[in-house]
Amino acid sequence: MVDLMFERRGGVVDVIIPGYEEDFKCKIIPPREAWRIKVRVLRAWTVPSFGNADVPNSMELILVDENSTKIQATVRKQLIHKFKDHLLEGSCYKMSYFAVVSNQGSYRATKHEFKLIFLFRTTVTTIPDDIIPKSCFSIYPFEDILQMSQDHDYLVDVIGLLTLVGEEKNYDRDGKTVKMVVVELSSQKMMLRCALFGEYVDQLNDFLASGYVEQPVVIVQLAKIKLFRGQPGLQNVMKATKIYFNPDLSEVIDFRKSMVEQGINGTQPLFIANEGKSVSLEDDFMRLTRRSTIDQLHDNKEDGSFVIMGTITDIVEEGCWWYSTCVCGKAVYPESGVYFCDLCMHHVTNVIPRFRLKVAVSDHTGQGIFILFDRETAYLLKKACADLFNEVQKEPTVLCGDSYPITFKTLEGKKVILKVDTKSLGIDKYFGTFRVKRICDDPTIISMFELAENENEVTPVKDAHVPGIGLDIGEPSYT
Repeated sequence: MVDLMFERRGGVVDVIIPGYEEDFKCKIIPPREAWRIKVRVLRAWTVPSFGNADVPNSMELILVDENSTKIQATVRKQLIHKFKDHLLEGSCYKMSYFAVVSNQGSYRATKHEFKLIFLFRTTVTTIPDDIIPKSCFSIYPFEDILQMSQDHDYLVDVIGLLTLVGEEKNYDRDGKTVKMVVVELSSQKMMLRCALFGEYVDQLNDFLASGYVEQPVVIVQLAKIKLFRGQPGLQNVMKATKIYFNPDLSEVIDFRKSMVEQGINGTQPLFIANEGKSVSLEDDFMRLTRRSTIDQLHDNKEDGSFVIMGTITDIVEEGCWWYSTCVCGKAVYPESGVYFCDLCMHHVTNVIPRFRLKVAVSDHTGQGIFILFDRETAYLLKKACADLFNEVQKEPTVLCGDSYPITFKTLEGKKVILKVDTKSLGIDKYFGTFRVKRICDDPTIISMFELAENENEVTPVKDAHVPGIGLDIGEPSYT
């Protein structure tokens, strides 16, 4: 049995759900129902009825107390209407009166010995957000998962670097078509595949559409471990699983620190496979992204990605043309001659120079200011920032950023196609500043773009298809 800290109030026992190693005075023993707990709702989801996804069968909750101990609770179908509007994920509550049952079955969401069942007389009262943790993951090491030889009884949380997105496929199940994609996560030089279905494919596509081009840190919460052709992998559980992309959490900071210690570069581009190849420049600029003019970009109020064609008219010499990063990819700046990484939380001895260049671009509708970061600038110059940095070592004013390398002048007059993010990076005398996510100076593609404009073609909005590789890795699950 599990011991619980308690305080009696009118026959009800105030309970703190403990870890197994703790020694408290009272035990939660079925069939007693008079328990009062103070918890945060970590996860809340609705399980659909078998054969009818539109009708809920139960509402499931993961609750955590101030000791970071988790327990699962179930609201059965008949009581969902009573509680669903009063139980918000992330909020804290005082709850009273439950049935207590053994936590059994496959794919259990917590390792607690017991599970709580809401009753008609269960009470839920909102309390202030206090010391109960806002997140509480049970991170499972890749090494342990990869050594498994059978399906695991518990759902797990994992953290890893998203390194590859596979080909989106359609999966027929019970007469319905479900989207499916396989992604690869890496940690400590180990790789784990994860199959995503349905709405989780949509969430992945939404993240990809945001324009983030480097490998993100991903947390997959409440995933099942499945064996596919003898190899262990992950699979989402419909409604229960939650995916976090680059969340601002301590677990991500610790993970990035471990990458630095292992000498892993976290700024490599994310690979989206397409029959073994990433999305081509032609597809990206001619077919998959909406077109715009510079004037339309300034007036646009919709966040997203657009392509524009124009000519680089000037290099805007404002600020330094390069910046330093830690090996984790975080920008670092010297303080008293010493670099310190806020992400890794330690001093940095080896820094990497990266381009950051502001250019003025004009088309037939107007002019705008666009920020080219390292990958885009290196593409145009056909030269890495570190190489140019070495070339100007004997030019102190250039090295410190007071003046710019003469080689940048070769970019003026160049016709380019830019894929930009409409989220502004600041307003200045050039009416707006936009980040460039991808750039093309290929004469053939530029000619095709001009021809299409002359013929007044309309480029479709990028659809939900994510090209890549595929793998038969299971089927969607609601369990």
